[in-house]
Amino acid sequence: MIEEDEVAGWGVTLAVGCECGAEARQDVGQALRGGELCWDAELYCRACGAGSCLGFGTGEAPPWVRDPLIAQHGTVRLRLTDPATGRVAVLRTVREAWGLELPQARELAEQLAGDGLAGTLPEAAWLRERLAARGVPAEVATGTGTALSPWGGRR
Repeated sequence: MIEEDEVAGWGVTLAVGCECGAEARQDVGQALRGGELCWDAELYCRACGAGSCLGFGTGEAPPWVRDPLIAQHGTVRLRLTDPATGRVAVLRTVREAWGLELPQARELAEQLAGDGLAGTLPEAAWLRERLAARGVPAEVATGTGTALSPWGGRR
């Protein structure tokens, strides 16, 4: 089980080709900062000295950032500590988190009460904070199996 006070941030360094023909280093990351889910990506080439920010933002990370993180770290699972607690609060939280209609929100709420939702550690920590703000305790655990994921367009 991953504790609430652990840092919710992941990063990966990838080897990619530079325009100069050498191998460059691309760093991608995702973190939870001040209640916001954030992502970033940078590139640096030792051979020619080129460096650039490839992008950064808040909210869901694009697949070219998220996919390498999952390939390196796998996913975690967020699930309700007590599945019977706060059903209305859970529905409100997931509806607001993704702008979902009620049937979609119910599906995610049921998954949270059951096997849990799969995501990156920062994604799970982000939703756990939102649930906690409504008095709904949830836990983040490693290992996902076939858990549903609302992040990364995989709803």
